[in-house]
Amino acid sequence: MYNEEHIVLKPLTLSDAIAFSGIYRQLELKANFSESPFRPDETPEEFTKRVIDACEFIFTIRLKDKPESIIGDCALHHWNMELKEISIGGSLYPGYWGKGIMRFAFNLLVKIAKDDLGIKTIIGHTKTRNLRAIRVVEKMGFEKYHIDDSDTILRKEI
Repeated sequence: MYNEEHIVLKPLTLSDAIAFSGIYRQLELKANFSESPFRPDETPEEFTKRVIDACEFIFTIRLKDKPESIIGDCALHHWNMELKEISIGGSLYPGYWGKGIMRFAFNLLVKIAKDDLGIKTIIGHTKTRNLRAIRVVEKMGFEKYHIDDSDTILRKEI
């Protein structure tokens, strides 16, 4: 378990499947994906297992004063050991947007990437229309690396 300010990161487990998959069912998040994150007829448990298997580290985000409630997730994935790069990502329930929560979570992930994995570069991939995500990582010192009509890639050397 990792803590920063007012949040707690706990490793995602299959017992979190309902709340975790619920994040990605929010209408406000659909604009951030070119296709559904769910496979046809995929159960919350199957979705959660698939995501866990695809990530080096994936955590649920919880408030310190409500540690039983999942409000989002954050992850390190697509680790390139040779280049010492890894991608960062995450989502929050919309009611928690604009409160600095994802920035706190990402700061913890950057620390894990550097200290535990020896990462030198963090990559952030998002849809170009996802201005909130772009703003969050730019505040953390990420710089735009690639932009087109569909996707934006940002990088940060650590």
